[in-house]
Amino acid sequence: MTGRFDTLIYTDCREGQGLLGTPGLQFQSRSARADDGAEAVVQRSLLYEPPPRWMRERRPVSAYPVSFAHVWDGLLATATGVYLGRESVGGREGNHLTHAIVTGDPTSYGLVRPAQLFEAPFWTTEPAAGLRCPPLEAGWQPGSFGAAAAQGFVRSAPNGDTLLTVLLSTLLDQAESGRRILFVAREPTEVMRWLTAVTLLLPQRVALRTGFKVFTLDPAYASQRILAVHPDWAGPAASLDNDQGYVVVDLVRHAWTPIVETPAARRWTDLFLTEDPLDVVDAVEVAAASGLPGEAGTGVALAAILRRRPGREEAGQLVTWLGDGPPSLVRRYGGGIVDLLVEAADQWPVAVLRELDRASRAVMSTNRAVAVRAALIDAERREATATGRVLPEPAPPPPDGWTGEDDSRALDAVTDALRTASPARFDLLLRLCARFRLLPPVGDLRLAVQQFVLDWADHPERPYQPQAWAGADEILRLLRQELGRRLAAEPLIADALGDQWWDVLLREPMRLDEPLDAAVVSAALRHLPPRQQYDLIDQCLHTALEAPHQLAMLNRTAAVIWTGRPISLAEAQLLCRTLPPGTPLDPRIFADLGATVLAYHSDPEFVEAVRVLVDHGLWMVPPEVGRAVDAHLALAAVLDQVRAVRPDLGMLNLASVRLPPPLVDARLPQLCDALVAAPVAAAAFTVLTHVPRLTEACSRKLRAELRNNSRPAHVALAFVLVNVERQSAEMAAMIQTGTHADLDRQVRVVVARCSQKRLDEMTMQVQGVGPMWSTRWETLVRTTRRGMFRRLRPDGR
Repeated sequence: MTGRFDTLIYTDCREGQGLLGTPGLQFQSRSARADDGAEAVVQRSLLYEPPPRWMRERRPVSAYPVSFAHVWDGLLATATGVYLGRESVGGREGNHLTHAIVTGDPTSYGLVRPAQLFEAPFWTTEPAAGLRCPPLEAGWQPGSFGAAAAQGFVRSAPNGDTLLTVLLSTLLDQAESGRRILFVAREPTEVMRWLTAVTLLLPQRVALRTGFKVFTLDPAYASQRILAVHPDWAGPAASLDNDQGYVVVDLVRHAWTPIVETPAARRWTDLFLTEDPLDVVDAVEVAAASGLPGEAGTGVALAAILRRRPGREEAGQLVTWLGDGPPSLVRRYGGGIVDLLVEAADQWPVAVLRELDRASRAVMSTNRAVAVRAALIDAERREATATGRVLPEPAPPPPDGWTGEDDSRALDAVTDALRTASPARFDLLLRLCARFRLLPPVGDLRLAVQQFVLDWADHPERPYQPQAWAGADEILRLLRQELGRRLAAEPLIADALGDQWWDVLLREPMRLDEPLDAAVVSAALRHLPPRQQYDLIDQCLHTALEAPHQLAMLNRTAAVIWTGRPISLAEAQLLCRTLPPGTPLDPRIFADLGATVLAYHSDPEFVEAVRVLVDHGLWMVPPEVGRAVDAHLALAAVLDQVRAVRPDLGMLNLASVRLPPPLVDARLPQLCDALVAAPVAAAAFTVLTHVPRLTEACSRKLRAELRNNSRPAHVALAFVLVNVERQSAEMAAMIQTGTHADLDRQVRVVVARCSQKRLDEMTMQVQGVGPMWSTRWETLVRTTRRGMFRRLRPDGR
């Protein structure tokens, strides 16, 4: 639709007939909203320019050509002019009239290019009746030379396609140094035909800003990009040999300045001359409005308007544009572009179809979205078969309108492929189905599924991931059947089979009365980290509790879980929380726990596990296990007291008596470390008196400590061990001669060199061991310290 314009008329006026009121050339009339700014724009760039030489020669008015001009100069203005001859006052030549329309709103032109206003019916060659002339109201009509006429004109012109390409190449050059076009012609009509043709191939907003003037006397003083001169008025600028920076188009001689054509100009010219010209003009507008530069925008326009199928690279640009192009344009043309892409879906990279599937549903009808999803599934099937790859992540949900029938159609080709697929391809197609939420008809593929399961059972190393399959439950059921059959035939393969399949077949619930489940759980408990082991045991126990024959299932479950592995403290506590007190469990379940405790190397938590089970009435331990538990408890008490700053020596005596030799031998390093590190020498010596077999090992460790450390407890214990024959011949016999001598020497060196404060601390430690040691300690101190002082006196006395 076309909009409103203000109008102005410029001509020679008698006194009082023009806006100035004085006689002469001036604006004779203007519409009510036209202002001085509009007058200035018209006067600077659009007025008729009568040729002086012709006026001097008094050529007839009919010989003078009309003018036509357009400019963007803050306002948009278009004008036509005619020569009238003599002035209204006097007899001089030079009177002319220019009729101009002016607007600040580009939409007033609608989709009409300014050049199309040539010979429009609203132009006048007469002055207005008064100083106010009417505006040009909306709904006006342009001249009769439209897109179809322009196409025919260029087609019929000699080398018309070349000239149109030259003109368009020049105008598409947006650089500041872009050359101007200069026509040489005797009449304006042919020039305006070419201007109409070339500006139809410019976006409307660009065409409005592309000024022209036909005719001008001096192109150098005109501001417009396109100019025309009459050959009788043309100066040096009109010469092809000396174009002075213009692209000269001489329509009299049908020749023009040679330039380098641009591919874009050639492409649009060819389209204009071969396609529906109105469609091409629409495509020009869409390309400009697409928001994409150059060929990318052209690709959108050709697909949207001319339904030209894009190349592989252009297809990706089109899909991207559907997602982030101007919303109004995408809503208008997106559906047609989608149809075009779907029609040739097998030609595009899969990535393009994935993007198309994710594109905004706003541009697609339900049918289109369904067609895109179907094309994507088929493309991914072909890609998977060719490359062996399927994307792991799920595809976006199917579009609205996707039905079970669409599922069936999409599955047809996949099902055909599954029937003849190798095992690796079978896995691939199942993952493809899962990606698109399709459920393959496994029941209709019995032979293919059986072959796949048999191959998988023979090759457990296949890196399949059933959790990524569609229809995995049925396939895993058949796999379980096959492996169960093999296990029944060869029970001795249970451990190996479990190690091969536990991570595939672990499920909920696991029924451990089934040999395959038992093998799987046993293997899982060998491989899983502790937290997951605990969760699996919890699940198995609760499954057993829900079984019809609860007690039998509990015993079977516990036997599977704890055969070959002792019950940990956390597992014992779980068992007590899960089962009622006194549940009659088979004692063989706890055999490994008992053996672990009897070995005396076990972690204290296993001893605590026994106590928890006994307290809950789940296990009546054998006597030897009970004695081993008592020994472990005694060891714990010994270690606690030895490490205490204020030990209870009575309790320590009672606990030390309960340490059996096998336990002492098994935990000897731990006991020696504790004794040597004891903060109270009396506590360490108490243990040694009951367990003399520790004496030599403890003495050796103490000897090593004294080389770098003279803690009072160390020195006191070493002193007692050096003199232990006074109390225990058995302990004394345990200390080797070399160890004894080294300890004695180290004690004497420390006593000789230490401070009195340190010596007092050592004395207290010795006295704590017992009063019988004090006299010998005092003797050692006196003789050792006197010898030291004698060596320090100068006279040697």
